[in-house]
Amino acid sequence: MTADANREGFRILRSDPVLFPVELLWRWSFGLGLLALSFFAFAHLRQVTLLSDADQLALRGQDPFAAAETAANILAEAMPLLIPTLTLVFSAAAVLWVAASTLGRGIITRIIVNRFATEYGLTIAPDVPRWAGFAILKCARVLMLLILVIGYLGGGFIAMLVTGSQPNVMASALIVFAALAFSCAIWGCVNWILSLAPIFLVRDALSPVESIVAAISFIRRNRARLTAIAIWNSTLRGLAATVISLAGVGTVAFGLALPPLVISILLALETIAYLVISDLFLLARLAAYASVAVRELTLTQGLATPPELSGNVIR
Repeated sequence: MTADANREGFRILRSDPVLFPVELLWRWSFGLGLLALSFFAFAHLRQVTLLSDADQLALRGQDPFAAAETAANILAEAMPLLIPTLTLVFSAAAVLWVAASTLGRGIITRIIVNRFATEYGLTIAPDVPRWAGFAILKCARVLMLLILVIGYLGGGFIAMLVTGSQPNVMASALIVFAALAFSCAIWGCVNWILSLAPIFLVRDALSPVESIVAAISFIRRNRARLTAIAIWNSTLRGLAATVISLAGVGTVAFGLALPPLVISILLALETIAYLVISDLFLLARLAAYASVAVRELTLTQGLATPPELSGNVIR
């Protein structure tokens, strides 16, 4: 079923030409909005942060220690304004992502699940928007990013307790890395559950909490299949990233024979190509997960219907 699920994912994308443009629309709307917010933050901080000639010389120089010290001084000077600016940018980015993903993935998930149910001849919940449920699940995914922040801050606190008054850079780095790795593992599991929950919001008309519980049970029942789908999909995305990265290295390596503007355009096109391919595979992965989830209904609905000619067999 795993290989079939992967094929089903790409088949449903080919059969409905609306799915991929909608996926690109919501993802790139968020990306362009985040880029605009980043430019706003940079321009705002640049206006209030004054760089002397000595600072610019140190940053452009060959001495990494002098550049690091200068950057640290500039960061300390901008810190009173940096924190509120980043808070504003992150808050706006979170709201933008929740809005874009709720609308985009809500439409896509409904189309995919209903299409599979129709093709497989299965009965699912009535097709209604359920925007509130999608929005709650997307807000939960944003809040789960706090796990990474807690991991980083917790690692720094533990490092401070362990090293004491004599800080050890290597020991502190290892402790922070271990804490981040642990928090990343927890975040990955929680994020996986929350990414699957919208399928059951559509399939079974569950509440957000009930859909999370259903997603956990779904993973327990189909761990091997879902893991295989994820590995297969991430492997293809990794290969695409490797090929495009090599193309980028080649573009830079042969850049001496090309104008800087041409190099910049080629690198931008290669980056866009990877983003488009990555979005395609992520959408296909969602469709593969949905295929497995909808096919599960064949068990319950099949058991609910007595087999034909059962009376003749008894006689």
